[in-house]
Amino acid sequence: MTPTNSQIMQALFSRLTEAELDYTIAWPGVDFDPPATGIWLEVVYQPNQGIDNGLSASDAVVPQGLMTVMVMDRPGRGVFAAQAVAEQVMAVYPKNHKLVGLVRIQRTPYVFELPQKDDRLGWAVSVDYSG
Repeated sequence: MTPTNSQIMQALFSRLTEAELDYTIAWPGVDFDPPATGIWLEVVYQPNQGIDNGLSASDAVVPQGLMTVMVMDRPGRGVFAAQAVAEQVMAVYPKNHKLVGLVRIQRTPYVFELPQKDDRLGWAVSVDYSG
């Protein structure tokens, strides 16, 4: 049976929670006020349309998508602290790690810098999955 998007999201979120990185996390749909100082994480789950590789109407679609964990900090300390936390987040999701059913982390997570704003800067960790 193919896992649902809800099951995949729960597996991704649980992995981050169980890692106990000791940063406040802004979860989707939950009220959140960022801290005035220090680093926090913001999570976005983005399922894709999946891969329909079957010919029969009853063939399952292979799920795929990504989760982005944004590592946010306040300006003034430089970028190294946030970059180090982004690397910690990457380590939580090693390539080929089984999430649920046949769904696995598709590739090594990658990081890119977010545009800096007056009150925050950050790095986005992209975690791609398929199965």
